[in-house]
Amino acid sequence: MKYRILSMLLCLCFFAAGHGWAAPAFEPKDCPKDLKYILGMYYGNGEMFLLRENNGEVELVYRFGQNDYTFAGSNVYPLYKEHFDSYTINESGPLNHLDAAVRIERSREGYGVSCSVGGNRYSRRFFAGENGRPFRFAPVSDWQVLKTAADAAVMPAQLSNGQQAQLVDLAQAVPGLKFDLRYAQADNCFGQALTDDRRAFLDADAAQALAQAQQYLKPYGYGILVWEAYRPWSVSKLAYDALPADKKTMLPAPEVGFSHNTGRSIDVSLYLLATGENAGMISGFDEPSVRQYADFAGGTTLERHRRDLLRSAMQMAGFTASETEWWHFDYGDIKGFAHLNVKPQIN
Repeated sequence: MKYRILSMLLCLCFFAAGHGWAAPAFEPKDCPKDLKYILGMYYGNGEMFLLRENNGEVELVYRFGQNDYTFAGSNVYPLYKEHFDSYTINESGPLNHLDAAVRIERSREGYGVSCSVGGNRYSRRFFAGENGRPFRFAPVSDWQVLKTAADAAVMPAQLSNGQQAQLVDLAQAVPGLKFDLRYAQADNCFGQALTDDRRAFLDADAAQALAQAQQYLKPYGYGILVWEAYRPWSVSKLAYDALPADKKTMLPAPEVGFSHNTGRSIDVSLYLLATGENAGMISGFDEPSVRQYADFAGGTTLERHRRDLLRSAMQMAGFTASETEWWHFDYGDIKGFAHLNVKPQIN
């Protein structure tokens, strides 16, 4: 019931924002850094659980099913703090410990590396991108060869069928956006820039909807940060070809095409209007971990709030949200749109 009420309040806030009303302040407090460093996934003894923060308190989220990747269907057990990194769990459940002591061990850098629950010890499994180390695939030795081949490749004819998007420059079409185009720089999972075009394009209708989402977020103190928008087919082919052999399923094959080629897909995050700084989110861009799922139950209250706020704003504006990548959104029925392999000209 409480989640239904919160959902109704959130929709009311968006309605108010769209009609010029001031939305009420509804922002969880940020999690202290020392507490944030112990949050994550722990495993051992055939079991796996998360430690997460919920309104300043630590909770143990225990997963029953191996297929519950997001921990959304898991049991939640509050931990009661005794002193620094020492807690008790006062719940009966699958761990079979009543009033069991919970103790966190940290690395020299302050990250939690193991968790003892009663007599059982669990090791930390760091997500890709955690521990201050961004995720990167193994470097490709023949990058320039792959890039030259992708640029020269011809897009399959069947992918050009359908309506063509009317691409507009987002920097001009939607005032107030912030850009951090990851594939136009080396700060991505490949460690290489896939394109030298530092502009972001999107279909005109999708850009108009993005402007609406931007307005919905404004009363909350957030703006939209664009990570990726339209991507020519040749750039998608380069990304696919550069993937390690055992990671090819992470992207559609070039003959199938990718949603970003239609000009109707976009990858976005949030930034703080007050400072211009990027907002801390529940995971990084293109991070291949369970944190990428839209309903991942871990992280901090503020991180989950920001992710869900972004999702609500984009959906209210008419975008369809991805379940497997919280940052990815499609506008309308992209199946009816042609894939493009053009570099828009500067007007």
